Amino acid sequence: MSISMFVTGFVIFSCYLAVMIWNINNGHKSDEKERRFDHGADDIDADGMGDFSRFPKRLDD
Repeated sequence: MSISMFVTGFVIFSCYLAVMIWNINNGHKSDEKERRFDHGADDIDADGMGDFSRFPKRLDD
């Protein structure tokens, strides 16, 4: 095996690792932003069913 094959593989592997680490860091940053704006449970939603259980069905459906 020649040294150029080793160098090419090392460059490809290094690029892969760099992109993977960058992607992991960006994923954690977006999770932190979402958690910052999460205000917890809705006080009006006592049954845990969400918005659709608060409003009665229309009679013409």
